[in-house]
Amino acid sequence: MNPTATVLMLSLLGAPPAAPQDPLCAKRAPCRVVETLDAGKDAQGRALQVKALELGWADADTSAEFVGRKFGPSGRKEDGSREEGLCEAREWWLMRPSQPAQLLLSVCNDGYGSAGVGEDLVTVADNRFTHEQSGGSRQRWSVSRTLQLSPLRLVIEGHRSTDGMDAEQKESGDYWDAEQLRGEVVRAAPECEAGQTSLGERTLPFLPQVQVDKAYLEGGWKQAGLGACGFEAGNFLLGTQDDPKDAGLKALLVAPDTLLVEVRDNKWTGPSAKWLNDDHVELWLAPQPPQDLTGCGKPSREQLPSQWGIRVVDGQVFPAFGSPKQTLQVERAELPGKKGYRMKLKLPTPFQAISVVYSDSDSGKKQERMLATSAVKFGRPETLNPIRVVPPAEATCAVKNGALTVVPGPAKKTEPDVAVLRME
Repeated sequence: MNPTATVLMLSLLGAPPAAPQDPLCAKRAPCRVVETLDAGKDAQGRALQVKALELGWADADTSAEFVGRKFGPSGRKEDGSREEGLCEAREWWLMRPSQPAQLLLSVCNDGYGSAGVGEDLVTVADNRFTHEQSGGSRQRWSVSRTLQLSPLRLVIEGHRSTDGMDAEQKESGDYWDAEQLRGEVVRAAPECEAGQTSLGERTLPFLPQVQVDKAYLEGGWKQAGLGACGFEAGNFLLGTQDDPKDAGLKALLVAPDTLLVEVRDNKWTGPSAKWLNDDHVELWLAPQPPQDLTGCGKPSREQLPSQWGIRVVDGQVFPAFGSPKQTLQVERAELPGKKGYRMKLKLPTPFQAISVVYSDSDSGKKQERMLATSAVKFGRPETLNPIRVVPPAEATCAVKNGALTVVPGPAKKTEPDVAVLRME
């Protein structure tokens, strides 16, 4: 074939075909898929993927209408910088067999603060999608959330703020795991006024309040344990746990005025002339959330907590710190094998902080171990448990195999082009 014929043949064949454009980027230039990540499998064993898209630069002032939704087909450009008042547009999409692509997250990073070093970090694991957004300058902040991908459900959320530089940094924040019904609030040591003492940094575990079946609330609690829903005490105020079988305490709010307590022990003492030396539960209630109090100086009269003692072997109630006039209603049920008791306590309301303590006295002569749901300091409302009211849409608790178990709320439903995760 002569050269002329060769040129003619190439002209007829045309140039090599361009790589096909991903449907997620169709008619949306600038747009490109920069990463496709394996996200494990759904409940039917089908493969899941997450695709990350870069969509160029958008105007920082007007992009807010698209954050949390699919970015429109125009209004963005390939090149730019934050100095020009622009933000970096990105999206993450869940790809599922036989279903339309679902937008998980859309952001437009303008630096998230005066320092201009804000970040959006995404990690994908087996059936999990986690986004952490951070920003600020001297005072840094971050918000982290984790989605279960099949079925779609928010399972973990956390907030953190850090004030100061290097060794002087003080960190506060909160964390909640909806699957485990566990979380906590952390408060950094405050700057107190001259002459005031400080409680220092405080870690305050949430005590959950969760909806249970009506039948369980009315009487089923006597037969079925608190199980995975019960918050297990882990703070020793006195003594140590030499044997895990020696003593245990679980607590769970099942209504604004109803607390279930489960106490286990291998030896019971009481009743005697002095209830402090008997095995007993101590209940603390306070009117304000502990995380809202500074921990500086002494609490005011309005902030003071109230304390009651409940002797385990007979359920008798004793007013204690604060000499509360309100009474507690106590129902008891003995656990099989005399290994413990479950109690249903009707509480005076309102209150916004609570802690439960089990005082164990094997000798019957003194308090030997004190196990609590928080690091309670006597008379200090700042050390009680904050209450985490769990909405039924997030989770409830139901009996399974003789004990309460966490029942996740319904899967999130949203339009395919509306992000499942939306920054508030």
